[in-house]
Amino acid sequence: MPYSADTAFIQEQWQAGYFPRENTLVLNSGFYCLFDPPYEHPRLSNKVWMPALDFPGRDEPDFVTTLGFAAEGPQPFHAQCGETAGHGGDGFLALLEKDTDALIWLLVLSETNPFCRVEIHDQQIHAESTSGVTVRVPVERPDQLTLVWP
Repeated sequence: MPYSADTAFIQEQWQAGYFPRENTLVLNSGFYCLFDPPYEHPRLSNKVWMPALDFPGRDEPDFVTTLGFAAEGPQPFHAQCGETAGHGGDGFLALLEKDTDALIWLLVLSETNPFCRVEIHDQQIHAESTSGVTVRVPVERPDQLTLVWP
């Protein structure tokens, strides 16, 4: 597998509680998606995909603090949400395998404030931040999320 080092790196970082300090979507397939700050926009824009080990900011990860958890239903996954310990204006959402807690994807959004509530609705993750930002993320295509700003 050509990106096995990238996929291993992503799982190691997640298990250690690290995530990137900027607007990023991290996929368990070994890729990061960087995008422009989505402030006041409903969709991610100017997405750039790269292998995880090519991510330029990977030497300065930040720690996550989990504030919400959802595991309803028969799905093989559960969701977490929270904040970065280094900057209270950032929030994260993570989709994990139920049995192993292996990361499926991680979404880091700046300027949303921490996400404090997360729910699973069929094949979508719905979350709300402490500042009232709501996000709806398709499980299979997290890069196609929809944000609603207060």
